[in-house]
Amino acid sequence: MALPDSEDFVTTTTGLLKKKQEMWLLVGLLLLAFGLRIVSLDNAPPGLRYDELQNYLMAGRVVAGERPLYFAESWGHEPLYHYLQAGILWLVGESDWSLRLPSVFLGMVELAATWLVAKELLGRQVGLMATAFLTLSFWAIFYSRVGLRVGAVTAFASLMIYFLWRCWKRPSSQFWPGLGDGVLSGIFLAAGVYTYLAGRVLPAIFVGFVLFTAVFHWQQFKTRWPRFALGAVVAGLLCWPLAQAIAVNPTGEQRLELLNQAIVALRQGDPLPVLNLTVRALGMYVIQGEQDWLYNEYGRPIFGVLTVFFFLGGLLWVLRRWRQPKFALLLLWFFGGTGPSMIAPPAASVTHSIVAQPVAYIFLGLGVAQMWHWLAIQERRPQLATAFIALMIIVPGVEAGLSFFQTWNRQPEVVELYQAGITAVADAVQQDAPEGAVLVGGPYISYWQPWNAVAFDLASPGDSTAVRWFNPAGAWVWPAGVLPATYYFPRAPLAPQQFEAELVDLFLADVPAGEQNFVNYVSNSLPDVAQFEAHLANVAAETAVAWPSDFAQLPAPQLPIHFDNRLHLLAASQPVVAGDAVRFFTYWRVEVADATPLVAFVHLLGKGETIWGQQDWLDVRMAGLQPGDRFVQVHNVPIDPNAPAGEYRLQLGVYRPDTLVRLPIRVDGDAVADRILVGAIVLER
Repeated sequence: MALPDSEDFVTTTTGLLKKKQEMWLLVGLLLLAFGLRIVSLDNAPPGLRYDELQNYLMAGRVVAGERPLYFAESWGHEPLYHYLQAGILWLVGESDWSLRLPSVFLGMVELAATWLVAKELLGRQVGLMATAFLTLSFWAIFYSRVGLRVGAVTAFASLMIYFLWRCWKRPSSQFWPGLGDGVLSGIFLAAGVYTYLAGRVLPAIFVGFVLFTAVFHWQQFKTRWPRFALGAVVAGLLCWPLAQAIAVNPTGEQRLELLNQAIVALRQGDPLPVLNLTVRALGMYVIQGEQDWLYNEYGRPIFGVLTVFFFLGGLLWVLRRWRQPKFALLLLWFFGGTGPSMIAPPAASVTHSIVAQPVAYIFLGLGVAQMWHWLAIQERRPQLATAFIALMIIVPGVEAGLSFFQTWNRQPEVVELYQAGITAVADAVQQDAPEGAVLVGGPYISYWQPWNAVAFDLASPGDSTAVRWFNPAGAWVWPAGVLPATYYFPRAPLAPQQFEAELVDLFLADVPAGEQNFVNYVSNSLPDVAQFEAHLANVAAETAVAWPSDFAQLPAPQLPIHFDNRLHLLAASQPVVAGDAVRFFTYWRVEVADATPLVAFVHLLGKGETIWGQQDWLDVRMAGLQPGDRFVQVHNVPIDPNAPAGEYRLQLGVYRPDTLVRLPIRVDGDAVADRILVGAIVLER
């Protein structure tokens, strides 16, 4: 059997599909696509990934009135998606599902733009086939359902390709419309660059197509170059402010530095890393995909058994006609879009190859349309052709849907990576509506890593501002005056939950035996704190505090130590040397409800006040704590390996990590110091 190889293949297949039929089929596909992208948006993926929450914080800056051209967070982010996300959050409110809405809408734009491009270059039949396969693609569904900017670039890339092609196709007699196409191609090129790092391949695709037409189609190029020039000028003017913002940002290009190991090796004469990445990048379409659960079902290739040969058939059909402008443009789009994953790790990255997503499905649509043409026209078997199309769409589509919503979404690694445990706790708190205080123990609640608490706030439909947060691996909170209190410990918010053994024992001493369960998210009811009170009294009786030498003129300090009337230090355990660290516990009482973040610092001081170890940390989130709440913090201060034998003292203070300003210690209302000595050890070498 030979697939159709006629130059009028596109014209022939277009004639087989009437325009009215095309519109109805397109509307049906778009409705199906919208359903697949909006259903259970807050539960698939099963929770909010840290990257999504970082995006939420950036969008929050925009909502609050900031207007950055470049975000320095997370190794640098282009701004466009965050502005779109901010607009949605402002319009419909903040929640886990609204955080993802921009990706849903941009995914729909990608589908419509892909249909436009495929129809314009290859006819209505191929346009519908490409749209159908993209609608049901695991790759496309995933990036249309997460609050990440990655998938957004495909919409702008497809629109740039569409108007770039119209720049070329439109007759030279249509001067002003041709210039309009040039302007629009430049605008969408810039939009892609303003969205995601992979969007930087769009200028290369643009320039590559211009150079191709200048070399191989000079006569036509002479009448169309003003359109290309105008598009390039528009794109350059729009991208210039972003380039300037990146240039003056000290962290602007750190992402490239982290990803350019293969290029560095190539410059040093070793091509193997680039060759390996290239083989893996091209192989992800047909053999083995990205071996990571974060953005893909582990190892899943883009195309499966039923579709891979038709993708290859479409690609080869285009490769044979590379001298024609339309096919050259498609090839530049495909290889240019895959290019970032050919030179930067991780291998076979679906994220780095995102610009190539639409054109890959155009090749698949072309291959399937070829077979449909052969069956319906050459073999004159329209019923068989219809059955073939139904098989090619339904079977891979059902498989992709089950793979995403069932296999991938329920995989334990995915449950961990997307903080499904936090979502489960938010749902449980809403359903249980417990009386008294609600406390949640999760590993990521600190100033630098607040993701558990941020995810809970977005997933919780109720008021979550009074929830007390702590990391049970290093701290524990005992609420004041609102007993019984209910504690929740999410299962696997990122990694298996950890608990500090001594604090767990202290907590369980006051918990009824029947509720000592830490298997899933747990509602442990704490009826009273009698054992904690007794333990605290014993530790306080043995606590000795003193002023550092530069405050020696002050009267001897007395417990509790008042840190700016926000926190009172109630006690500190005797420090001990545990391996290569000094370990001890501090006990605190909250005096005012203040969400401003705080961090405790501990210095290990030797002779001459030399610092031989330091820890800056607090495993308690200040937002949600109420006056009278008490908490215990574990300190593990690393010891400098070069520290000599001798006596050392431990110096304790508290500061605001957002301003680095220390809280003053007050005596009778006056600020007298900013740190206190809480113990001593003898280090033997």
